[in-house]
Amino acid sequence: MRIKNIKIYQMDLALKEEFAISFKTYTHAHNFLIVLETDEGVTGYGEGCPDKPITGDSREDAINFLIMTKKTLLGRPLEIEEVHEIIEEQSRRSGLKSQTARAAIDMAVYDALGKIHSLPVYLMLGGVKNFFKVFNSLTIGIKTIDETIKTARRYYEKYKRFGLRRIKLKLSGDPEEDYKRVIQVAENFPGELTLDANQAYQDPETATKLFNQLYENLGKRIILVEQPTPKEDLNALKKVSENTLIPVFADESAVTLEDINRIISLSSAEGINIKLQKIGGILPALKAAERAFSQGFKIMVGCNEETHIAISAAIHLVAAMDGVVNTDLDSDIILFDFNITKENPLDTFINGARIPRNKPGLGVELANWFKNILEERIKIERVA
Repeated sequence: MRIKNIKIYQMDLALKEEFAISFKTYTHAHNFLIVLETDEGVTGYGEGCPDKPITGDSREDAINFLIMTKKTLLGRPLEIEEVHEIIEEQSRRSGLKSQTARAAIDMAVYDALGKIHSLPVYLMLGGVKNFFKVFNSLTIGIKTIDETIKTARRYYEKYKRFGLRRIKLKLSGDPEEDYKRVIQVAENFPGELTLDANQAYQDPETATKLFNQLYENLGKRIILVEQPTPKEDLNALKKVSENTLIPVFADESAVTLEDINRIISLSSAEGINIKLQKIGGILPALKAAERAFSQGFKIMVGCNEETHIAISAAIHLVAAMDGVVNTDLDSDIILFDFNITKENPLDTFINGARIPRNKPGLGVELANWFKNILEERIKIERVA
């Protein structure tokens, strides 16, 4: 079976409310969708969510790379290893690179292969049966303390029937403010917490002091903290990791497998946050996870501002990996008040974990209204 066509769509998806992290406030997800078609009529879906400070590429970079790579992929066999080899060769020859474009193609190939073999992707990958043990956090962006508490209470009331037991809090870089927010959320939410500074702490000593104070009060209720220090400063990351009892995970520092190898060689963190959008898809994610886990590193799997298409790919990935202690696969649940797939994302949030569907491929199909827009059966233009 061969690749017949790859359709590329640019998507600007409004978030239901502003979402703030330490260095940016998001109002939209500026993503892209690819629809891969084979010569035997099988379709695979993939999604990219570029964010240059995190993934290293912009959407313009990704789409330019996709258009260039599409020409090389058409007519080639639907083989995942060969597809990645073609993408890597294209990068070497052109000097261009896009992790999110690679991730979207990877997802679409796996989706199509699963449909061809009538298997969910996680079973194609030799999936394990322990995915109910990997709990998923729901994220609260940077808000005032009162708004943060209200959001934590709302999450608990709305999602406790789905087994919610972890909330993730974004940190601002102001230690006094961050301390108050974490402590007060812990007083209003009975579960566990994860923290994410998104590089907000320039000074490792300040970060260490904050985390030790939080640990004194909350102990192991705090599962981990992500990327407290600037992504390029692995020594600062190492200082924090070595001097706090809260496990420190690298995120923005860990984009490629080469980045992860540097973190491993320096022992800069205790864990790695693997994201499909950073690492370039399911196949490189599996290789990165195997490398990190073999060296004693813990693994979490996170996301950007992705819809249920890309999140479904990450859910299948988790079900096929060892060493995962936490997932942060929540954008499809909390960021949008609409869904571009027929399937409800909450159907995969069970007992506090994200669970893959037992349907071929990624287990998702486009919602009819959205598919009609893509195929230009519906055209809407605001004129006033």
